Amino acid sequence: FEAVGHAVAQADARYFERLTGPDAPLPATGTIGVIGPGTGLGVAHVWRDDTGYRVQATEGGHIDFAPLDSIEDAILARLRKRHRRVSAERVVSGPGIVDIYETLAGLEGRAVTPLDDRTIWTRAMNGEDALAAAAADRFCLSLGSIAGDLALAQGAGGVVIAGGLGLRIRNQLVVSGFPERFVAKGRFENMMAAIPVKLITHPQPGLFGAA
Repeated sequence: FEAVGHAVAQADARYFERLTGPDAPLPATGTIGVIGPGTGLGVAHVWRDDTGYRVQATEGGHIDFAPLDSIEDAILARLRKRHRRVSAERVVSGPGIVDIYETLAGLEGRAVTPLDDRTIWTRAMNGEDALAAAAADRFCLSLGSIAGDLALAQGAGGVVIAGGLGLRIRNQLVVSGFPERFVAKGRFENMMAAIPVKLITHPQPGLFGAA
């Protein structure tokens, strides 16, 4: 994921699409948080000043998952039956939608056939399964919360969502509760609302950054 950080630092502005926050460029100096849900949850940050930039790869995807409502409480309870410690990556990653989907089904008293994550995502995106769509919305909510937490921890003046899954759900991120969850940080809501959050749309940011 460090390579994705280099892509964020060097890609042209045309490769960044606004998700929420001010419609302004990423800051020229200071810290930019980079979060990428995919097979796991990649986290890095870019720090730059007038002389250049540095990328710091992290294991930020393994911070504790922090529920904000009763549905997320239920997701956590389900995951805790299998894992002594539940990280953010257990929920906000491509495979995490399986547990979200099955938790929602349980809360509604519905019996569902076990599905893999690719199938659930496909059904969510093409609109053929209302429960899958609800799971994708819940995923976006949790991603917003975690992205905001990481921005607070990093002191970020900008945030970039990266990864193939981010591109796939780009429209859903905007219309879901992602923006509201990103800023929902109590006394720091005004500060969070001033942070531009972008999606990097480069088709291969990892390869670009590595190069």
